[in-house]
Amino acid sequence: MIGAIKQQAKDLFAELDRVDWPTKEKVMTSAWTVVIVSVFVGAYLWSVDWVLSKGFAYFFLKTR
Repeated sequence: MIGAIKQQAKDLFAELDRVDWPTKEKVMTSAWTVVIVSVFVGAYLWSVDWVLSKGFAYFFLKTR
């Protein structure tokens, strides 16, 4: 059993050596892209929600 665990550890480290790890610059670029897109999507959804809530409030308050 110990031999199987050691073999799995060796296989794991061999596989990790073959991984093409991204550079720090690539990671930072991707992270900033995610942040910027998230801000724009959040602002878009907030504005659509605000317009719809104001529109429905105006429509329902006006009909009463």
